[in-house]
Amino acid sequence: MKIYCRSLLRPFRMACQRRIYWQSSLAIAAFYLLTSTPLLAKPVEVVYPEGVSEGFVTLKTLDGKKLADGELSQVTTGADRLASRLTFRFADGSLYDETVTYSQKKHLTMLSYQLTQRGPTFPEPLVISLNGETGQYQVKQHEKTAEEKLITGRIDLPSDVYNGMTITVLKNLRGQAGAIVHMLVFNPEPKLYEVELTRVDEEDTRNTTRKDTKATAVHYSLKPRLGWFTSALARLIGRTPPDYHFWLIKKDAPAFVRFEGSLYAGGPSWRIEQVSPRVKQARATEP
Repeated sequence: MKIYCRSLLRPFRMACQRRIYWQSSLAIAAFYLLTSTPLLAKPVEVVYPEGVSEGFVTLKTLDGKKLADGELSQVTTGADRLASRLTFRFADGSLYDETVTYSQKKHLTMLSYQLTQRGPTFPEPLVISLNGETGQYQVKQHEKTAEEKLITGRIDLPSDVYNGMTITVLKNLRGQAGAIVHMLVFNPEPKLYEVELTRVDEEDTRNTTRKDTKATAVHYSLKPRLGWFTSALARLIGRTPPDYHFWLIKKDAPAFVRFEGSLYAGGPSWRIEQVSPRVKQARATEP
């Protein structure tokens, strides 16, 4: 009889235990939501407006082998509008040419984006154009044949899509917190991702020309937010997207120091650093 009564009570006890478990889980979740400040995707406020500039960068492997010389320039295209262009010319003749036009009136807003990549460095040549205001896009693709494949369409874009603008976004982040923004990945059809910009730590950097001059650079990481299912699937098949890393000096006037990551989907991690232009000295002529 006692055994029978216990068997009748067992489902009730298990139900009570499950109820207590779920109540505890809900209580922990509620406490987390009340005590934490989760980042939400939203447009980034302009703190340091950009202006006309010209700079030089170099592209290397992580072990220091030089791959390409680059140029980073910005020009105004109207009131509160700038066009930022990054180009790399590789020793093997390959070209990487990225231009983003954006507005910096109160909040950063991407207006248009263009990318051209071609040459043996890249798996296939691509020409991408995106209208940030209408969401219209066009991708010209050569699938290792003479024929050109054209992909066109329209995608709904949130106001915080920042393709080609990560450094500008990081310059304008305030305080210790990071940010959640959106980016489009063309592979070759566009797919919209939430990406998390997180402050990692601070590191000392030294001037290459003056060893006694140093500054503190803030290290940020950029990581796509895939969701638990997509993330688990990516780990299962071994195709989890790598993190991207940025270093900026954020003292008085923010300045870019270094980037480590891939230039194209599935590509190797490379390093981008600023370099100073050098003028060749003319030989002295005999009188």
